[in-house]
Amino acid sequence: MPVSGPYNSQNSQNSQNSQNSQNSQNSQNSQNSQASENSQAGPDNTFSSAALGTARDGTVGYWDGSADRTPKQDGRSGWDALRAMATGPRRGLMDACLHGMFGVTLEARAKDKPATGTVALNGATLVTLEAPTSAFLADEQLPYLRTYADLRGDRLNEIIMQTGDIQSFFGLVGYMSPDATKWSLALNQAMLRLCTMIEMPLKHGFDVARPIAMSRKVQPMIQTPGHGAWPSGHATEAFACATLLSRLFLNAPVDPVEQVKAGNELYRHAERIAMNRTVAGVHFPTDSMAGAVLGVTVAEALINLLDGAPQTRTRVFHGSVYDGDFSLGRMVQALDTPTEIKTGTLSLTPGMVPGWLAKMWDEAKDEW
Repeated sequence: MPVSGPYNSQNSQNSQNSQNSQNSQNSQNSQNSQASENSQAGPDNTFSSAALGTARDGTVGYWDGSADRTPKQDGRSGWDALRAMATGPRRGLMDACLHGMFGVTLEARAKDKPATGTVALNGATLVTLEAPTSAFLADEQLPYLRTYADLRGDRLNEIIMQTGDIQSFFGLVGYMSPDATKWSLALNQAMLRLCTMIEMPLKHGFDVARPIAMSRKVQPMIQTPGHGAWPSGHATEAFACATLLSRLFLNAPVDPVEQVKAGNELYRHAERIAMNRTVAGVHFPTDSMAGAVLGVTVAEALINLLDGAPQTRTRVFHGSVYDGDFSLGRMVQALDTPTEIKTGTLSLTPGMVPGWLAKMWDEAKDEW
């Protein structure tokens, strides 16, 4: 979903319709404008390089090769080193850190057991997703598409924009700017990239069919992505963002489940983003429920790590037998029904958060 608009320019992070590749949140916080951020005076080209070369020759004179300054890099903190990095390298560092915390494993469907995907945090199970079969979807989920299609005229503009931009919708709730909320945007972008890293192996491994594969009458209003439907990437990312930004916007520790129950504005936007994918004809409601469970649980775990909490919640979504619709109200009901979503706890390992990331988290919280 490339997040274009005033909130975006961080790297084309989420073009989910063309590939759910979340790396297109481009324009999302103008963090990537390296010509202004990371050059001496302007873009490099043959002319400017030649001009700088002759200027050096005309001013330096004779140099015997000896040093005449002390590098400020000597002894500086990891945070100071990160602040000096250009946007691309900084993203690479953040991704290496966050992606290294999480892992995905898949287990194929057996005779009496559904296909199962597991997301682990530091090697311990955090989220378990049990996928539905095509026959189950055709019988229990496809009829929802008929009802949702009635909303297409009302939701068209949102659906088109959300194929490449979801962050701007959260920007309706809290002021987000590359200058005023630089670190909040950087963390939210990192969350989106983390979601892609987690969701894509699950989508590939489950390879759950899209609605168009079930009926010629679905006729989606946007192009159907070629990768698997389950879990929904839009739902995963939207609910992860809503969880992270709820913590930042409210500037205090929050319980995501209570915020979902209260229907705060961020979660209402996440709900609408997810549901719009069913309106468009490219997802079933169960896809969104799986994504919402995944996004909330991963974001909640990361927030708890950053806040130094001793534990976080684990969840199992029994998607192989979930025949319901998707909404915040239905999610609340499922969270209170262990046969649909089973909740547990996981102790967190101290010391997983490097100092520079802890400092970034403090800076992001101070922006609110």
